[in-house]
Amino acid sequence: MKRFDLKSVAELEAALAGIGARLPLSGDFSVLGEPVALAGRRLANRFVVQPMEGVDAADDGGTPGELTFRRYRRFAAGGSGLVWFESAAVVPEGRSGPRQLLITERNLDVWKRLVAETRQAARAEGCGEVALILQLTHSGRYSRPQGRPAPVVAQRNPALERAMPEMPVAEPVGDAELERLEGAFVAAARLAERAGFDGVDMKAVHGYLVAELLGARLREGRYGGSYENRTRFLKNCLEGMRQALARETLVVSRLTVLEPSAYPYGWGVAEREGPWQADLAEPLRLVGELSAWGMPLHNVSMGYPRFQPHLNRPYDLPLAGCPPPPEEPLRGVVRFQETVRAVRQAAGGVPVATAALSWLRQFAPHVAAGLVREGWCDLVGFGRNAFAYPEGPRDILERGGLAPEKCCVACSMCSQIMKDLEGRGGCVVRDAAVYVPEYRRGREAARRRAAAN
Repeated sequence: MKRFDLKSVAELEAALAGIGARLPLSGDFSVLGEPVALAGRRLANRFVVQPMEGVDAADDGGTPGELTFRRYRRFAAGGSGLVWFESAAVVPEGRSGPRQLLITERNLDVWKRLVAETRQAARAEGCGEVALILQLTHSGRYSRPQGRPAPVVAQRNPALERAMPEMPVAEPVGDAELERLEGAFVAAARLAERAGFDGVDMKAVHGYLVAELLGARLREGRYGGSYENRTRFLKNCLEGMRQALARETLVVSRLTVLEPSAYPYGWGVAEREGPWQADLAEPLRLVGELSAWGMPLHNVSMGYPRFQPHLNRPYDLPLAGCPPPPEEPLRGVVRFQETVRAVRQAAGGVPVATAALSWLRQFAPHVAAGLVREGWCDLVGFGRNAFAYPEGPRDILERGGLAPEKCCVACSMCSQIMKDLEGRGGCVVRDAAVYVPEYRRGREAARRRAAAN
């Protein structure tokens, strides 16, 4: 496996040619600083901070903590036109861990203060007004609200059950409970609007409950089987939010286009026996339907990051106990951008955000500018690199590029903190004073659990 060793744009072009691939490149980054019209709003530029969980709630009620405030102030001051806040659970039992954020009536005043301080941080750095979207979620089969496995599944999935032996096998959640959760998503959206967010995101990616429902072909009842039934939960929640919120509040969904379990499980997979093979007909159909419904922005991802992180965040170093990536990371970068281009073609003119660029380090702006100029995407999102280099967008626009010594190194340690459940998440390499102790605490907790088992 080849790790990142590129020294120039010419070497990047040669590496792309070496794998028989192409990405558009441009040395003129001015296009990234252009404002973007978005459902009557005006984003200051094309940069998006993608939702990255910091798992740093201050209490077991999911209240944003000190490091949550620090992180979002840094994101906003970094110059991105849109900050996409990480997933906040809509019910306590839907949290992936005891430190996942949760928005409730009880902690709403703290959320209001977080929104206000985030906006003020952007203004203080001369970044103007920043748009803020809150992602809402239910962790589904990954739920560990008190640190112990408590999965809520859309359907049985033998492959994922084998991949997660620590999680007890659970029977599918009933239709009545899903109807209750529809109300919970809408109620959480109302709280987000009251907190001051510009919009809400119905999280439907990475194997969480809403994404898993999209592939629930074997499920019985109103939320499984046919395409119409499998997309019912997502569409019902989006429509409920649209009806409940002010007209100017954005209602969007970070949508998966590939849940890579072999058919009849999974989403965006071909109807064939054997290992999964991508077939994006249904996901692209859904993108088109959501555009026609009035969704103002598409932000997509793919894969199960816990098992196939090479699909959505190409990396050099794996999570502890996991194999190295099965392909050169550059192939993953290319695949993701080609998928985003297909989504944009299906989106009917609705803006589309890309991601999965952090592995490119200082050459990410060259690809980002090329993607926008050639019409592959409209907005450029950074997740891991926002942890490592929150001021990256400002450096691109004001200083002409990214400093290599500040970039994300694709080491997976930020994801390791989240997986270990104990520490609070951020960049261990570039923000070491804060996050090396958190990383070590999580690793030690994981070792204790392994020893106990």
